[in-house]
Amino acid sequence: MTQTANARAPAPLDPALASIGQRWRDAQIPDIYEGCLEPHGGPVSRERARNVRGFFYPKPKLPKGSTEQRLIDGRTYGVDWDIPVQIIWPVNHSGSDVPRNTLVYFHGGGFVVGDLDSHEAHAIRLANESECIVVNVDYRLAPEHRFPAAFDDCLAVTRWARDNIDVLGRDVHRLAIGGDSAGGNLAAAVAIACRDLGIALAAQLLLYPATDLLRSKGMPEKAYLGEENLAHLGLDPRASPRYASSHEGLAPTILGVGPYDFLYEDNMAYAEQLQAANVKLTLREFPTLNHGFFSYTGISQDSLDAAQMMCADLKAHFEMSSTL
Repeated sequence: MTQTANARAPAPLDPALASIGQRWRDAQIPDIYEGCLEPHGGPVSRERARNVRGFFYPKPKLPKGSTEQRLIDGRTYGVDWDIPVQIIWPVNHSGSDVPRNTLVYFHGGGFVVGDLDSHEAHAIRLANESECIVVNVDYRLAPEHRFPAAFDDCLAVTRWARDNIDVLGRDVHRLAIGGDSAGGNLAAAVAIACRDLGIALAAQLLLYPATDLLRSKGMPEKAYLGEENLAHLGLDPRASPRYASSHEGLAPTILGVGPYDFLYEDNMAYAEQLQAANVKLTLREFPTLNHGFFSYTGISQDSLDAAQMMCADLKAHFEMSSTL
């Protein structure tokens, strides 16, 4: 079953978002990923991304609940390093008064940029509005760490969250995963792995995910997979969830995207695959939005409305999971 956002007539791109693109061009700032494959290119792209975020779309100021920085021992789950995570509680919950819901979240950034700080506001909003404990994952980045490093880290933390649910939301039936853009790619891939491992999920929250890395073949894909391996590894379902042999039995899915998103066709194609496999799907199309709208809530009312709808959808899925 598919649900959509309220139907509206075709609309132009939200002026607040169109302004970002125009100001970026006027400032002659290079693309975030330009040069990321060069020596030391990864750190240069990350610094550029931090500056762009601060200049064009600062993080919204949100009330913040308790937080904990923790290192997850990945060795138990086949990863040879300690994976940093930030655990965020809803603002009005702490100590013994914790919600039953847990979300493991993977940030976006084209597999090259992004970190716990860049997506902290995403995690805080999801924690507060979906009433869940969020485990925000600081997975390894490309090009220093190529595929499948990011996937391995995200799956490891998901498995850790399930095994340690008693220190999180305490209800194994209310465990979900999610992510935006590249993080949405990782969430979709981890959801497939969870199904194959017998790990039940209440939902997978996919915010404009990249599900087919062979579709664009740009700098992020080359950094993550390696330019020489792109054609081969791009078919691996851990990199491109679209190419999984089957999508049957996947967790209920919440997918949000706007028509001005360069991944719109990718997302629609993946939605069709999920529908064909009888996966419960809540599809949200936001007519005035482009890629990254969850990051633009501080400057765009349309983006804020969309983000709040996605949070409400996740909260509803948590509540439904306890009745199944």
